[in-house]
Amino acid sequence: MRKQKIAGRIALLAMAAALAGCASAADPNAMVTTSVPTAAPFPEKLQHAMCVRTVTGGESTNPLWVSKVGNDGFKAALSTSLDRVGLSAPASGCSYPIDVNLLGLSQPMMGFDLTVTSHVNYKVYDSSGQPLLLSTIDAPYTAKVGDAFIAVERMKLANEGSIRTSIDMFFDKLRTTTPK
Repeated sequence: MRKQKIAGRIALLAMAAALAGCASAADPNAMVTTSVPTAAPFPEKLQHAMCVRTVTGGESTNPLWVSKVGNDGFKAALSTSLDRVGLSAPASGCSYPIDVNLLGLSQPMMGFDLTVTSHVNYKVYDSSGQPLLLSTIDAPYTAKVGDAFIAVERMKLANEGSIRTSIDMFFDKLRTTTPK
């Protein structure tokens, strides 16, 4: 009888582990902005003149813990987003380099609807190396149970959505920046 109880508990733990799944890193393609051009265009001097120089502060994902956003994935998402909105420079013509520091992700421990807030510091420099834009953006995004039943997948979606929202907010700031 006792062996049956132990076997039952082990089977229950195995099912819980299977349902929990393994965490995976945020997908760069899912972090690319889906922003459409607004009535406020980007300043002409920034068009086809920007590039991502560095991204720091990201973390690797431990499959046994929780999804994170890595530096390479964030850099790829921001670079692709710049390209989509017409801001990325040709390889040899970057007049406005961008340095990004992912200060952190505020992630819940558990829940049905998971809200992640990314804290990202963006620094844009002009061709002489002087700061053009220095901005820290806090961007929340909520992934709901209907988006993904498994919590680790919802957390990944919330991370991706938060970075995508952060990039959108960064672009809004660029639209109101006046390059020298």
